[in-house]
Amino acid sequence: MDSTLTWKQHIDEVQRKVTKTVNALGSLGGSTWGVTMREMRKIYKGVAVPQMVYACSAWSNANWRTRDKPYTERTLSKLQSLQARASRVISGAFKATSIPALDIETYLLPVELQIFKHNVNALGRIGPGDHGPTEGETRRNKKKSPRRAIEQSITDRQGPNIRRQEHITPYIVPPWWQGPQTFIEASIEEAQARHEQIIQDELDAIHIYTDGSGIDGSIGAAAVCTTTQETKSAYMGDETTSTVYAGELQGISLALQIAQEDRSKGNRRSKVAIYTDNQAAIRSTARPKGKSGAYLLKNITQQIDELRTQDLNTEIRWWRVNPPTFNTWETSWVSETRGRASFRHTPKPSRKVLDLHDGLIKKRSALLMQLRTEKIGFNDFLFGRRVPGITSNRCPCGSDRQTVAHVLLRCRRHRQLRDQELGQLRGRNNLRKLLNERNAAAKAIKFIELTQILGQFLDRDLNRQS
Repeated sequence: MDSTLTWKQHIDEVQRKVTKTVNALGSLGGSTWGVTMREMRKIYKGVAVPQMVYACSAWSNANWRTRDKPYTERTLSKLQSLQARASRVISGAFKATSIPALDIETYLLPVELQIFKHNVNALGRIGPGDHGPTEGETRRNKKKSPRRAIEQSITDRQGPNIRRQEHITPYIVPPWWQGPQTFIEASIEEAQARHEQIIQDELDAIHIYTDGSGIDGSIGAAAVCTTTQETKSAYMGDETTSTVYAGELQGISLALQIAQEDRSKGNRRSKVAIYTDNQAAIRSTARPKGKSGAYLLKNITQQIDELRTQDLNTEIRWWRVNPPTFNTWETSWVSETRGRASFRHTPKPSRKVLDLHDGLIKKRSALLMQLRTEKIGFNDFLFGRRVPGITSNRCPCGSDRQTVAHVLLRCRRHRQLRDQELGQLRGRNNLRKLLNERNAAAKAIKFIELTQILGQFLDRDLNRQS
Protein backbone atom coordinates (compact mmCIF):
# COMPACT_ATOMS: atom_id res chain seq x y z
CA MET A 1 0.00 0.00 0.00
CA ASP A 2 1.18 3.51 -0.84
CA SER A 3 0.11 5.09 2.43
CA THR A 4 1.91 8.40 1.78
CA LEU A 5 0.82 8.70 -1.88
CA THR A 6 4.37 9.21 -3.10
CA TRP A 7 3.76 6.73 -5.96
CA LYS A 8 7.15 5.11 -5.32
CA GLN A 9 5.56 1.67 -5.15
CA HIS A 10 3.77 2.33 -8.42
CA ILE A 11 6.98 3.37 -10.19
CA ASP A 12 8.74 0.29 -8.80
CA GLU A 13 5.94 -1.87 -10.21
CA VAL A 14 6.15 -0.08 -13.56
CA GLN A 15 9.88 -0.72 -13.58
CA ARG A 16 9.34 -4.41 -12.83
CA LYS A 17 6.72 -4.85 -15.57
CA VAL A 18 8.59 -2.92 -18.26
CA THR A 19 11.85 -4.71 -17.41
CA LYS A 20 10.07 -8.03 -17.85
CA THR A 21 8.70 -6.87 -21.22
CA VAL A 22 12.12 -5.66 -22.40
CA ASN A 23 13.67 -8.98 -21.33
CA ALA A 24 11.05 -10.80 -23.40
CA LEU A 25 11.77 -8.45 -26.28
CA GLY A 26 15.46 -9.31 -26.00
CA SER A 27 14.64 -12.99 -26.43
CA LEU A 28 13.24 -12.16 -29.88
CA GLY A 29 16.55 -10.93 -31.22
CA GLY A 30 20.08 -9.71 -30.56
CA SER A 31 22.42 -7.44 -32.46
CA THR A 32 23.10 -10.10 -35.13
CA TRP A 33 19.90 -12.15 -35.25
CA GLY A 34 16.15 -12.18 -34.70
CA VAL A 35 13.07 -10.10 -35.44
CA THR A 36 13.52 -6.97 -37.57
CA MET A 37 13.99 -3.56 -36.00
CA ARG A 38 10.58 -2.27 -37.14
CA GLU A 39 8.74 -5.26 -35.67
CA MET A 40 10.57 -5.03 -32.34
CA ARG A 41 9.82 -1.31 -32.20
CA LYS A 42 6.14 -2.01 -32.85
CA ILE A 43 6.03 -4.54 -30.00
CA TYR A 44 7.73 -2.10 -27.62
CA LYS A 45 5.30 0.71 -28.47
CA GLY A 46 2.30 -1.58 -28.19
CA VAL A 47 3.24 -3.32 -24.93
CA ALA A 48 5.93 -1.51 -22.93
CA VAL A 49 4.91 2.11 -23.52
CA PRO A 50 1.34 1.59 -22.23
CA GLN A 51 2.81 -0.13 -19.16
CA MET A 52 5.16 2.80 -18.62
CA VAL A 53 2.52 5.57 -18.82
CA TYR A 54 -0.28 3.70 -17.02
CA ALA A 55 -1.98 6.13 -14.58
CA CYS A 56 0.60 8.69 -15.70
CA SER A 57 -1.79 11.64 -15.34
CA ALA A 58 -1.97 10.83 -11.62
CA TRP A 59 1.55 9.85 -10.59
CA SER A 60 3.36 12.37 -12.80
CA ASN A 61 1.54 15.24 -11.07
CA ALA A 62 1.63 14.00 -7.48
CA ASN A 63 4.79 15.89 -6.53
CA TRP A 64 3.54 19.46 -7.08
CA ARG A 65 2.50 19.96 -3.48
CA THR A 66 5.92 19.13 -1.98
CA ARG A 67 8.29 20.31 -4.71
CA ASP A 68 8.03 22.68 -7.62
CA LYS A 69 8.20 19.82 -10.12
CA PRO A 70 5.54 17.32 -11.21
CA TYR A 71 7.77 14.27 -10.63
CA THR A 72 11.29 13.58 -9.40
CA GLU A 73 14.42 13.37 -11.51
CA ARG A 74 14.93 9.90 -10.07
CA THR A 75 11.60 8.74 -11.52
CA LEU A 76 12.43 10.23 -14.91
CA SER A 77 15.89 8.65 -14.85
CA LYS A 78 14.40 5.21 -14.14
CA LEU A 79 11.98 5.47 -17.06
CA GLN A 80 14.62 6.87 -19.41
CA SER A 81 16.90 3.96 -18.56
CA LEU A 82 14.11 1.51 -19.36
CA GLN A 83 13.47 3.09 -22.76
CA ALA A 84 17.20 3.31 -23.48
CA ARG A 85 17.62 -0.37 -22.74
CA ALA A 86 14.68 -1.22 -24.98
CA SER A 87 16.10 0.99 -27.75
CA ARG A 88 19.40 -0.87 -27.60
CA VAL A 89 17.58 -4.20 -27.85
CA ILE A 90 15.51 -2.90 -30.77
CA SER A 91 18.40 -1.38 -32.71
CA GLY A 92 21.48 -3.34 -31.68
CA ALA A 93 23.22 -0.15 -30.56
CA PHE A 94 26.19 -0.04 -28.18
CA LYS A 95 25.54 0.69 -24.51
CA ALA A 96 27.63 3.87 -24.87
CA THR A 97 25.08 5.35 -27.30
CA SER A 98 23.42 8.35 -25.67
CA ILE A 99 19.71 8.40 -24.84
CA PRO A 100 18.92 11.32 -27.21
CA ALA A 101 20.65 9.51 -30.10
CA LEU A 102 18.76 6.29 -29.33
CA ASP A 103 15.44 8.17 -29.34
CA ILE A 104 16.25 9.79 -32.70
CA GLU A 105 17.55 6.65 -34.42
CA THR A 106 14.58 4.53 -33.29
CA TYR A 107 12.11 7.43 -33.62
CA LEU A 108 10.76 6.95 -30.10
CA LEU A 109 9.33 9.99 -28.35
CA PRO A 110 11.53 10.87 -25.33
CA VAL A 111 10.06 9.71 -22.02
CA GLU A 112 9.48 13.22 -20.63
CA LEU A 113 7.50 14.08 -23.78
CA GLN A 114 5.58 10.79 -23.54
CA ILE A 115 4.49 11.92 -20.06
CA PHE A 116 3.63 15.41 -21.29
CA LYS A 117 1.64 14.02 -24.23
CA HIS A 118 -0.25 11.66 -21.92
CA ASN A 119 -1.14 14.57 -19.62
CA VAL A 120 -2.36 16.71 -22.52
CA ASN A 121 -4.55 13.83 -23.72
CA ALA A 122 -5.89 13.32 -20.19
CA LEU A 123 -6.77 16.98 -19.89
CA GLY A 124 -8.41 16.83 -23.30
CA ARG A 125 -10.65 14.03 -22.05
CA ILE A 126 -11.69 15.64 -18.77
CA GLY A 127 -11.58 19.23 -20.02
CA PRO A 128 -10.00 22.27 -18.35
CA GLY A 129 -11.54 23.96 -15.33
CA ASP A 130 -14.03 26.76 -15.90
CA HIS A 131 -12.09 29.14 -13.68
CA GLY A 132 -8.75 29.54 -11.96
CA PRO A 133 -8.04 29.10 -8.25
CA THR A 134 -10.05 31.30 -5.92
CA GLU A 135 -8.39 33.91 -3.74
CA GLY A 136 -8.95 31.74 -0.68
CA GLU A 137 -7.35 28.70 -2.32
CA THR A 138 -4.34 30.75 -3.35
CA ARG A 139 -3.94 32.20 0.14
CA ARG A 140 -4.18 28.84 1.88
CA ASN A 141 -1.87 27.21 -0.71
CA LYS A 142 -3.86 23.99 -0.60
CA LYS A 143 -2.72 21.04 -2.66
CA LYS A 144 -3.63 21.17 -6.33
CA SER A 145 -6.27 18.99 -7.89
CA PRO A 146 -4.98 16.59 -10.59
CA ARG A 147 -6.59 18.76 -13.26
CA ARG A 148 -4.94 21.94 -12.01
CA ALA A 149 -1.59 20.18 -11.68
CA ILE A 150 -1.74 19.12 -15.33
CA GLU A 151 -2.83 22.61 -16.37
CA GLN A 152 0.15 24.08 -14.57
CA SER A 153 2.51 21.64 -16.27
CA ILE A 154 1.16 22.57 -19.71
CA THR A 155 1.14 26.29 -18.92
CA ASP A 156 4.78 26.12 -17.84
CA ARG A 157 5.71 24.59 -21.17
CA GLN A 158 3.66 26.54 -23.71
CA GLY A 159 2.11 29.53 -21.99
CA PRO A 160 -1.37 30.20 -20.57
CA ASN A 161 -3.41 29.03 -23.56
CA ILE A 162 -4.99 25.97 -21.99
CA ARG A 163 -8.43 27.58 -21.83
CA ARG A 164 -8.48 28.16 -25.57
CA GLN A 165 -8.78 24.48 -26.37
CA GLU A 166 -10.81 23.28 -29.31
CA HIS A 167 -14.33 22.19 -28.35
CA ILE A 168 -15.11 18.80 -29.90
CA THR A 169 -18.75 17.80 -30.26
CA PRO A 170 -19.75 14.12 -29.86
CA TYR A 171 -20.96 13.91 -33.46
CA ILE A 172 -20.98 16.15 -36.52
CA VAL A 173 -23.54 14.64 -38.89
CA PRO A 174 -26.29 12.02 -38.51
CA PRO A 175 -25.41 8.41 -39.41
CA TRP A 176 -27.39 8.60 -42.67
CA TRP A 177 -25.52 11.62 -43.99
CA GLN A 178 -24.15 11.10 -47.49
CA GLY A 179 -20.64 12.46 -47.80
CA PRO A 180 -18.79 13.45 -50.96
CA GLN A 181 -17.36 10.86 -53.29
CA THR A 182 -13.76 10.17 -52.35
CA PHE A 183 -11.04 8.42 -54.34
CA ILE A 184 -7.67 7.18 -53.07
CA GLU A 185 -5.65 5.32 -55.69
CA ALA A 186 -3.26 2.50 -54.81
CA SER A 187 -0.14 4.42 -55.85
CA ILE A 188 1.06 7.89 -56.74
CA GLU A 189 1.51 6.82 -60.36
CA GLU A 190 -2.10 5.63 -60.62
CA ALA A 191 -3.35 8.82 -58.96
CA GLN A 192 -1.38 10.99 -61.37
CA ALA A 193 -2.56 9.03 -64.41
CA ARG A 194 -6.19 9.26 -63.26
CA HIS A 195 -5.77 12.98 -62.58
CA GLU A 196 -4.48 13.65 -66.11
CA GLN A 197 -7.40 11.71 -67.59
CA ILE A 198 -9.97 13.67 -65.54
CA ILE A 199 -8.45 17.02 -66.52
CA GLN A 200 -8.74 16.07 -70.19
CA ASP A 201 -12.20 14.49 -70.07
CA GLU A 202 -14.15 16.58 -67.56
CA LEU A 203 -13.86 20.10 -68.89
CA ASP A 204 -17.21 21.16 -67.37
CA ALA A 205 -16.07 20.51 -63.79
CA ILE A 206 -14.40 23.06 -61.52
CA HIS A 207 -10.96 21.76 -60.51
CA ILE A 208 -9.42 22.97 -57.24
CA TYR A 209 -6.12 21.98 -55.60
CA THR A 210 -5.58 22.29 -51.85
CA ASP A 211 -2.71 21.99 -49.42
CA GLY A 212 -1.98 22.50 -45.75
CA SER A 213 1.58 22.72 -44.50
CA GLY A 214 3.89 23.85 -41.75
CA ILE A 215 6.71 26.28 -42.57
CA ASP A 216 9.08 27.81 -40.02
CA GLY A 217 6.81 26.80 -37.16
CA SER A 218 3.63 28.21 -38.73
CA ILE A 219 0.63 26.32 -40.14
CA GLY A 220 -1.16 27.54 -43.25
CA ALA A 221 -3.70 26.40 -45.83
CA ALA A 222 -4.30 27.28 -49.46
CA ALA A 223 -6.61 26.42 -52.35
CA VAL A 224 -5.94 27.12 -56.03
CA CYS A 225 -8.62 26.83 -58.72
CA THR A 226 -7.18 26.28 -62.19
CA THR A 227 -10.63 26.67 -63.73
CA THR A 228 -11.28 30.21 -62.49
CA GLN A 229 -7.64 31.20 -61.80
CA GLU A 230 -8.58 32.02 -58.21
CA THR A 231 -6.65 31.38 -55.00
CA LYS A 232 -7.48 31.50 -51.30
CA SER A 233 -5.22 31.10 -48.29
CA ALA A 234 -5.52 31.09 -44.50
CA TYR A 235 -3.12 31.29 -41.56
CA MET A 236 -3.94 28.67 -38.91
CA GLY A 237 -1.48 29.67 -36.17
CA ASP A 238 1.82 28.23 -35.01
CA GLU A 239 2.66 24.57 -34.37
CA THR A 240 1.66 24.80 -30.71
CA THR A 241 -1.94 25.80 -31.53
CA SER A 242 -2.64 24.05 -34.84
CA THR A 243 -1.61 21.05 -36.93
CA VAL A 244 -0.88 20.28 -40.56
CA TYR A 245 -3.96 18.01 -40.55
CA ALA A 246 -6.13 21.00 -39.57
CA GLY A 247 -4.44 22.96 -42.35
CA GLU A 248 -5.42 20.25 -44.85
CA LEU A 249 -9.06 20.40 -43.71
CA GLN A 250 -9.01 24.20 -43.93
CA GLY A 251 -7.68 23.87 -47.48
CA ILE A 252 -10.69 21.72 -48.44
CA SER A 253 -13.00 24.29 -46.84
CA LEU A 254 -11.33 27.06 -48.87
CA ALA A 255 -11.84 25.00 -52.04
CA LEU A 256 -15.54 24.68 -51.27
CA GLN A 257 -15.72 28.45 -50.71
CA ILE A 258 -14.30 28.97 -54.20
CA ALA A 259 -16.92 26.57 -55.60
CA GLN A 260 -19.73 28.38 -53.75
CA GLU A 261 -18.60 31.77 -55.04
CA ASP A 262 -18.33 30.40 -58.56
CA ARG A 263 -21.86 29.00 -58.32
CA SER A 264 -23.23 32.30 -56.96
CA LYS A 265 -21.91 34.02 -60.09
CA GLY A 266 -24.26 31.86 -62.15
CA ASN A 267 -21.67 29.48 -63.58
CA ARG A 268 -22.95 25.97 -64.26
CA ARG A 269 -20.51 23.16 -63.47
CA SER A 270 -20.91 19.41 -63.72
CA LYS A 271 -19.22 18.87 -60.34
CA VAL A 272 -16.62 20.13 -57.89
CA ALA A 273 -13.34 18.19 -58.16
CA ILE A 274 -10.99 18.79 -55.21
CA TYR A 275 -7.45 17.40 -55.12
CA THR A 276 -5.44 17.04 -51.91
CA ASP A 277 -2.38 15.08 -50.83
CA ASN A 278 -3.62 14.14 -47.35
CA GLN A 279 -5.45 10.81 -47.16
CA ALA A 280 -6.49 11.31 -43.52
CA ALA A 281 -8.30 14.53 -44.43
CA ILE A 282 -10.09 12.78 -47.31
CA ARG A 283 -11.30 9.95 -45.06
CA SER A 284 -12.40 12.37 -42.34
CA THR A 285 -14.41 14.38 -44.86
CA ALA A 286 -16.17 11.25 -46.11
CA ARG A 287 -17.01 10.04 -42.57
CA PRO A 288 -16.81 13.00 -40.17
CA LYS A 289 -16.33 12.11 -36.51
CA GLY A 290 -16.05 14.04 -33.28
CA LYS A 291 -12.28 14.40 -32.98
CA SER A 292 -9.63 17.07 -33.44
CA GLY A 293 -10.59 19.30 -36.36
CA ALA A 294 -14.33 18.73 -35.80
CA TYR A 295 -15.17 22.43 -36.19
CA LEU A 296 -13.57 22.40 -39.64
CA LEU A 297 -15.35 19.18 -40.61
CA LYS A 298 -18.66 20.74 -39.56
CA ASN A 299 -18.04 23.69 -41.88
CA ILE A 300 -17.08 21.33 -44.69
CA THR A 301 -20.24 19.22 -44.34
CA GLN A 302 -22.41 22.34 -44.37
CA GLN A 303 -20.66 23.62 -47.49
CA ILE A 304 -21.07 20.26 -49.24
CA ASP A 305 -24.78 20.16 -48.36
CA GLU A 306 -25.29 23.71 -49.61
CA LEU A 307 -23.67 22.87 -52.95
CA ARG A 308 -25.73 19.69 -53.16
CA THR A 309 -28.98 21.67 -52.83
CA GLN A 310 -27.83 23.55 -55.93
CA ASP A 311 -27.35 20.27 -57.85
CA LEU A 312 -23.58 20.47 -57.58
CA ASN A 313 -21.92 17.33 -56.24
CA THR A 314 -18.45 17.23 -54.72
CA GLU A 315 -15.72 14.66 -55.13
CA ILE A 316 -12.35 14.67 -53.37
CA ARG A 317 -9.38 12.86 -54.86
CA TRP A 318 -6.00 11.99 -53.48
CA TRP A 319 -3.25 13.47 -55.57
CA ARG A 320 0.29 14.11 -54.43
CA VAL A 321 0.63 17.85 -54.85
CA ASN A 322 3.87 18.12 -52.88
CA PRO A 323 6.33 15.41 -51.87
CA PRO A 324 5.65 14.32 -48.42
CA THR A 325 7.38 16.59 -34.66
CA PHE A 326 6.79 17.26 -31.84
CA ASN A 327 8.13 20.83 -31.70
CA THR A 328 9.60 20.44 -28.23
CA TRP A 329 11.51 17.32 -29.26
CA GLU A 330 12.94 19.15 -32.28
CA THR A 331 14.02 22.11 -30.16
CA SER A 332 15.63 19.96 -27.47
CA TRP A 333 17.42 17.86 -30.10
CA VAL A 334 19.00 20.98 -31.62
CA SER A 335 20.26 22.21 -28.24
CA GLU A 336 21.32 18.74 -26.99
CA THR A 337 25.07 18.19 -26.57
CA ARG A 338 24.94 14.39 -26.81
CA GLY A 339 24.36 12.29 -29.91
CA ARG A 340 25.94 14.79 -32.30
CA ALA A 341 26.96 12.04 -34.73
CA SER A 342 23.27 11.21 -35.20
CA PHE A 343 22.46 14.93 -35.40
CA ARG A 344 24.69 15.28 -38.47
CA HIS A 345 22.54 12.69 -40.24
CA THR A 346 19.15 13.63 -38.72
CA PRO A 347 19.01 17.31 -37.65
CA LYS A 348 15.25 17.00 -37.05
CA PRO A 349 13.37 14.02 -35.55
CA SER A 350 11.91 12.16 -38.50
CA ARG A 351 10.13 8.89 -39.14
CA LYS A 352 12.23 8.58 -42.30
CA VAL A 353 15.07 7.04 -40.26
CA LEU A 354 12.94 3.90 -39.98
CA ASP A 355 12.75 3.62 -43.78
CA LEU A 356 16.51 3.03 -43.88
CA HIS A 357 15.95 -0.29 -42.09
CA ASP A 358 13.27 -1.61 -44.47
CA GLY A 359 14.37 -4.92 -45.98
CA LEU A 360 17.38 -5.28 -43.65
CA ILE A 361 17.88 -8.33 -41.46
CA LYS A 362 18.54 -7.60 -37.79
CA LYS A 363 22.34 -7.70 -37.87
CA ARG A 364 22.48 -5.23 -40.76
CA SER A 365 20.05 -2.91 -39.00
CA ALA A 366 22.33 -3.06 -35.96
CA LEU A 367 25.39 -2.32 -38.10
CA LEU A 368 23.64 0.68 -39.70
CA MET A 369 22.69 1.96 -36.26
CA GLN A 370 26.30 1.70 -35.10
CA LEU A 371 27.62 3.44 -38.21
CA ARG A 372 25.19 6.35 -37.82
CA THR A 373 25.88 6.82 -34.10
CA GLU A 374 29.65 6.14 -34.53
CA LYS A 375 29.48 3.88 -31.48
CA ILE A 376 31.05 0.92 -33.25
CA GLY A 377 33.92 -1.53 -32.86
CA PHE A 378 36.52 0.64 -34.60
CA ASN A 379 39.76 1.54 -32.83
CA ASP A 380 38.89 5.20 -32.34
CA PHE A 381 35.77 4.35 -30.33
CA LEU A 382 37.23 1.34 -28.51
CA PHE A 383 40.39 3.20 -27.49
CA GLY A 384 38.30 6.07 -26.13
CA ARG A 385 36.32 3.58 -24.04
CA ARG A 386 39.58 2.03 -22.73
CA VAL A 387 38.73 -1.43 -24.00
CA PRO A 388 41.43 -3.95 -22.94
CA GLY A 389 43.78 -4.88 -25.77
CA ILE A 390 43.20 -1.69 -27.78
CA THR A 391 46.44 0.28 -27.53
CA SER A 392 45.82 2.96 -30.15
CA ASN A 393 43.02 4.78 -31.94
CA ARG A 394 44.91 4.62 -35.24
CA CYS A 395 43.82 2.63 -38.26
CA PRO A 396 46.14 -0.25 -39.27
CA CYS A 397 46.77 1.65 -42.53
CA GLY A 398 48.64 4.20 -40.39
CA SER A 399 47.23 7.34 -42.00
CA ASP A 400 44.54 8.43 -39.53
CA ARG A 401 42.25 7.50 -36.64
CA GLN A 402 40.03 4.52 -37.40
CA THR A 403 36.66 6.28 -37.49
CA VAL A 404 33.49 5.59 -39.48
CA ALA A 405 34.36 8.36 -41.95
CA HIS A 406 37.92 7.08 -42.37
CA VAL A 407 36.92 3.46 -43.05
CA LEU A 408 34.06 4.31 -45.41
CA LEU A 409 35.72 7.13 -47.32
CA ARG A 410 39.52 7.11 -47.08
CA CYS A 411 41.22 3.98 -45.72
CA ARG A 412 43.98 2.87 -48.14
CA ARG A 413 43.76 -0.80 -47.14
CA HIS A 414 40.25 -1.08 -48.60
CA ARG A 415 40.58 1.18 -51.65
CA GLN A 416 39.95 -1.60 -54.19
CA LEU A 417 36.98 -2.97 -52.27
CA ARG A 418 35.58 0.55 -51.88
CA ASP A 419 35.78 1.16 -55.62
CA GLN A 420 34.10 -2.20 -56.23
CA GLU A 421 31.19 -1.72 -53.80
CA LEU A 422 30.73 2.06 -53.65
CA GLY A 423 32.33 3.28 -56.87
CA GLN A 424 29.07 3.72 -58.79
CA LEU A 425 27.28 5.66 -56.05
CA ARG A 426 26.67 9.36 -56.38
CA GLY A 427 27.98 11.13 -53.30
CA ARG A 428 30.29 8.23 -52.38
CA ASN A 429 32.62 10.75 -50.70
CA ASN A 430 29.83 12.24 -48.57
CA LEU A 431 29.27 10.33 -45.33
CA ARG A 432 25.82 11.83 -44.78
CA LYS A 433 24.62 10.71 -48.22
CA LEU A 434 26.05 7.24 -47.71
CA LEU A 435 24.22 6.70 -44.42
CA ASN A 436 21.07 8.73 -45.07
CA GLU A 437 19.85 7.10 -48.28
CA ARG A 438 18.46 3.60 -48.22
CA ASN A 439 20.26 2.09 -51.25
CA ALA A 440 23.56 3.76 -50.41
CA ALA A 441 23.30 2.64 -46.78
CA ALA A 442 22.75 -0.97 -47.88
CA LYS A 443 25.92 -0.83 -49.97
CA ALA A 444 27.87 0.80 -47.15
CA ILE A 445 26.77 -2.01 -44.81
CA LYS A 446 27.92 -4.66 -47.28
CA PHE A 447 31.26 -2.86 -47.69
CA ILE A 448 31.86 -2.86 -43.92
CA GLU A 449 30.97 -6.56 -43.74
CA LEU A 450 33.43 -7.38 -46.54
CA THR A 451 36.26 -5.51 -44.80
CA GLN A 452 35.93 -8.03 -41.93
CA ILE A 453 36.96 -5.36 -39.43
CA LEU A 454 34.08 -6.18 -37.10
CA GLY A 455 34.18 -9.74 -35.80
CA GLN A 456 30.66 -9.30 -34.44
CA PHE A 457 29.25 -9.14 -37.97
CA LEU A 458 31.40 -11.71 -39.80
CA ASP A 459 29.39 -13.63 -42.39
CA ARG A 460 30.63 -16.98 -43.68
CA ASP A 461 28.92 -16.50 -47.03
CA LEU A 462 30.58 -13.11 -47.47
CA ASN A 463 33.94 -14.61 -46.49
CA ARG A 464 33.59 -17.21 -49.24
CA GLN A 465 32.61 -14.51 -51.77
CA SER A 466 35.62 -12.37 -50.86
